[in-house]
Formats: sequence, C-alpha cells, structure tokens
Amino acid sequence: MASAGGNVVLSMVLVTLMALTPSPTNSCPSSEWAALMAFKAALKEPYSGFFHSWRGTNCCYHWHDITCDPTTRRVAGITLRGGEFTVTGHISPSICNLTHLSSITISDWKGISGNIPPCITTLRSLQLVDLSGNLIHGQIPSDIGRLTQLTVLNLAANHISGRIPTSLVNLSNLMQLDLRNNAIQGPIPWDLGRLKRLNRALLSHNRLTGPIPRSVSDIYGLAELDLSLNRLSGSIPRSLGRMAVLDSLNLKYNNLTGRIPWRLLGSRMTHLDVSRNWLSGRIADAFGENSYFISLDLSRNNLMGRVPKSLVWATYIGYLDFSHNRLCGRLPRGLPINHLHPSAFDHNPCLCGKPLKPCSRL
Repeated sequence: MASAGGNVVLSMVLVTLMALTPSPTNSCPSSEWAALMAFKAALKEPYSGFFHSWRGTNCCYHWHDITCDPTTRRVAGITLRGGEFTVTGHISPSICNLTHLSSITISDWKGISGNIPPCITTLRSLQLVDLSGNLIHGQIPSDIGRLTQLTVLNLAANHISGRIPTSLVNLSNLMQLDLRNNAIQGPIPWDLGRLKRLNRALLSHNRLTGPIPRSVSDIYGLAELDLSLNRLSGSIPRSLGRMAVLDSLNLKYNNLTGRIPWRLLGSRMTHLDVSRNWLSGRIADAFGENSYFISLDLSRNNLMGRVPKSLVWATYIGYLDFSHNRLCGRLPRGLPINHLHPSAFDHNPCLCGKPLKPCSRL
C-alpha cells in the first residue's frame, strides 16, 4: 500500500508531467503530426533551412507555413512557396490524413515532381489548391469534382497531361481555374458553363482540341478567358460578345475559322486577341463610343475588305494590330494615328492612307 508521502510525490510528478505535456486543446493531434512528418520525408531540402522550424510534437506551434484552426487545433493550411531554398521530391499521399485542410499551396519549387495524390479529393473542406510552378506530371484526379467547396484551382506551369475531367464542372463554388502551361489534351468540357461563379478561366498553352463550348457564355461573372496556344477549331461563339462582364478574351494561336462575331468587336471588353488563326471574312463595322480597347489584335488571319470606318469612333485604342491579312482600300480618315504604328497594318498589300503610303486612286 502506498504511503501518504508516496502519494504526495506521485501527485507532484503527475502535476509536473501535465505542465510539460501540451494540452490536447492546444496542440495538433498526433496523427496530424505524423502526417506532416511523412509529408516532410518525401521532400528533400539539402540545407534543412526551410523545415528548420518543424520541431517538437506540436505542429500548431510556430511551425513555419503551417496554420491551424484556433478552435479545433487541427491543421487547416499548408503554404510552401518557392524561395531561396531548393526543394525536390514529391507530394506524399500522407497529406490526405490532414482531414481538416482548407488550403494547400505548394508552388514555384521547380523540383517537386510526381503525381497529384488521388486521395486529395477526399479532403472535402478544401477551398484553395495551388500546385503551380513545379514539375508535377500525370493527370488531374478524375473525381476532382468532389471538392465542392473549392474556390481556387491552380495547377499552372507543370507537366500535367490527360484530359480535363468531366467532373470538374461539379465545382460549383470555383472562382479561379488556372491550368496554363501544361500538356492537357482533348476537348474543353461542353458544359463548362455550369461553373456559374467562375471569374477567371486560364487554359492557355496546352493541347486542347475541339470547339469553344457555347455554354461558356452562361457564366455571367466571367471576366477573363484565355484559351490561347491550343489546337481549338470551329468558329468563335457569337454569344461571347453578349457577356456583360467579360473584359479580356485571348484566343490566339489556334485553328479557329469563320468570321469574327460583330458583337465581339462591339463589346465593352478592353483586351481582345484572336491573332494567328484561320479567321476570314470582313471586319464588322461594329465599333463605337463604347469601344475602349487597351489591346486589339486581329493579325495573321485571312481577313479581307476594308478597315471599318467606325473604328474612328472608338473612345480609345491603345495597341492595335491588323497586320498579315488581306485587307484592302483606304484607311479611314480620323484614325488615331498618334497611337498607331504603320506596322499595325503590315502585309496588307493594297492598304493605303495615313500612316501608310498615299492612296493614288482610292
């Protein structure tokens, strides 16, 4: 039987241990600590500088670029941005054991490769995923659409291949989609217009084929659409010109055919680039007081006919390029020639008038 003095000593030891051991309400669960240790083990940082602060068992206490929910003390965010340190390796599937994650940023390391862990789609609280600027390859998880809380998906500047998953259109809260500079192929989902909250869709510099989905024009708040440097074909949907918020449209370097919709030229957007396609027909006389183009590029197509007279009524044109087409005739008098360089009309052999050669008979 323990003596009274022994009980006092035991009590003092227990009190000391309790003081030294972080309270469960003030430290992250051991399972999440283990998950972060496995995540760290999959990444190699030769100088041990970046993970220098990852010490002890409480990953919610002064661990660099780890954030925790102050109420639940569960890991809520990982933010590892490239900088002065060199990190290689891959993203460990152990990250999926951090079941309360709402934000993952692992970007601009240039040395992180491997696949996107398929289990990432089980993290239903995710609102932001930024894996841009790495060497990640493989495909976008086919069931990415399970992440219905996601508002930002940025996978730009990697080596991702395969198709855009059809489930992507289930991301009903998605506001920014950035898949630029990858090797993604196949068509853009025909029902992309289901992403009603999308305001930026950047899909340039891939290997996308097929038409531009007409449903895109159903996304009321879409302000920027970049589909350049792909292999898209077919015509430009006329409905794009009716989008009230669309401010920047980049379709250059594709295989688009047909006419440039007149509504597109008469819209309120400030950046329009449809250069280096196979567009034909006349440039619509659709410009007016609502036209305010910081940049307007229609170059390197098969456009013909005259430069539209209504261009002189545009409120502002900063950069303009109509070169390398089949335009002909006199340039409209009143063009803002102080802003326009003659190269804007190069390789249209029978164009004339200021700032080009004088017209002899036109």
